[in-house]
Amino acid sequence: MSRTLTAALLAAALAPGFGCIQYNDQCRPLVDDPDAILGYLGEDVFLDKPYARHGNHALGQLAADAFRHATDSTRTPAELGIINGGSLRAEGLCVTRTVIPKGPLKNGLLHEVLLFENSVVTVDLTEQQLVAMFEHSVEALTPQGQAIVSPSGAFLHVSQGTSLRVDCERPAGNRVVELKVNERTVPLPPRTDASIRYRVAMPDFLLGGGDGYGTIFKDAAKDLSRNPVTATAADGKATDANLTEAYMRVNYPSETQALREAGRVVFVNCAQPGRPVQ
Repeated sequence: MSRTLTAALLAAALAPGFGCIQYNDQCRPLVDDPDAILGYLGEDVFLDKPYARHGNHALGQLAADAFRHATDSTRTPAELGIINGGSLRAEGLCVTRTVIPKGPLKNGLLHEVLLFENSVVTVDLTEQQLVAMFEHSVEALTPQGQAIVSPSGAFLHVSQGTSLRVDCERPAGNRVVELKVNERTVPLPPRTDASIRYRVAMPDFLLGGGDGYGTIFKDAAKDLSRNPVTATAADGKATDANLTEAYMRVNYPSETQALREAGRVVFVNCAQPGRPVQ
């Protein structure tokens, strides 16, 4: 059964009036080795939407790092990896998790969080597209003092070396006040020179226009001048979840070398989800 079909049936199984007993196939692990330990989390990771879609997130950053480095050995490596917060799911298979506790991270659980099994595509964006992409990412963030009610899945997590400062008191479309990609400063407003490009790795869901990015990316996925390249792997399974799994195994293999959230997006005058007191 495909991961896409699994996700669709999972949604039906979790709907009111239904239960896991009627959809036992959805309780089966998504991978052959669900109990295999991929690596270690250095802190609790919260999965509710306010954490995945309205703040920095360790697993979102892990995936973005994995996407960025998936093309390191090619002639056109990525400068930046991104993943939308809506790709991080709390539902799981027949159980909803609000938190993954600090410590070992199992393979089956990671694949439940990254449920949809998207391909990852690397493509050249103009500077104007890049800035528009980040403005769309943060346009729905809630200002400070207001409740985070329905955060947008379009919010982007970014790879190491990229950072942005966002001011939620500013109007939508003008909220990004600082931006660096791979440690180089991006001028704001962006330059109109279309020859200035940034190579970005992302799920094909976004490049195809998901979460409202279609008007920004347009036909970049089919424009050969943007050099679109779909990530591959030796075993042929270069999906978002599999790339993230492989990156976790190599980079966070022990309690002393554990994954921790980084402050890559700086929020100014923005509401932030409260963290439980440890």
